[in-house]
Amino acid sequence: MEPEDASFRAVLAVHALCGGIALIVAPLAMAARKGGRWHRQWGKAFVYSMMVVCATAIITGIVRPNIIMALVAVFSFHLVASGWRALYLKRLHKGQRPERLDWILHGTAGALNFCLLLYGASGLLLKHDRHHMYIVFVVFGSLGSLMVVRYVYQFFKRKHERHEWLFDHVIGMLAGYIATLSAFSAVNFPRWFPDMPVWIIWLWPTLVGVPIIIRTLRHYRERYKNSRTPHDDFKVKLG
Repeated sequence: MEPEDASFRAVLAVHALCGGIALIVAPLAMAARKGGRWHRQWGKAFVYSMMVVCATAIITGIVRPNIIMALVAVFSFHLVASGWRALYLKRLHKGQRPERLDWILHGTAGALNFCLLLYGASGLLLKHDRHHMYIVFVVFGSLGSLMVVRYVYQFFKRKHERHEWLFDHVIGMLAGYIATLSAFSAVNFPRWFPDMPVWIIWLWPTLVGVPIIIRTLRHYRERYKNSRTPHDDFKVKLG
């Protein structure tokens, strides 16, 4: 085995390992008491795992050219990182300003998500082969771009919801897990379900997960619409 092949396989192994960890620890964080020690610890494990997943996907995408898969990894990580950063931006309604890290995060994701959208749209318009994959790229590129616009808009708008940070945290973390599950499905489902259409293999987590996100947001908006706050239910801590 060539040294380059061994190194590539090692990176792939780390990528798969951290992807598996992310798939396991995210539901544990969801099930744990919100704001509690284990919710924070499982949540941190999910974020750190996704950092490695994104980094290794970029490396493998460059070494064995598959830039589109690297863009999908960035799309996934942006969602998770946005949900994590929401915990540090709890005072936007009091005039808090985003940090340079936030601008870098959303600026980079905005450019790459637009590239993903443009690639998918061009493939559909030019009627290239594998048109089902171009549909997936359009969906992910569109969703990612909309998320970037949503977060950047919040940095400029004058009126904020008091618990906006909680909603952003929920959206980012759940959407990031959906994207991670999509990648897992794309790798394994073709072997398990060879007759399943490609677009279903990629998009079923989105079709299932988006209604769950909407329902969860509706629950929290209803619970905290008056004087009750998240601090009445759990301690909001970092670390």
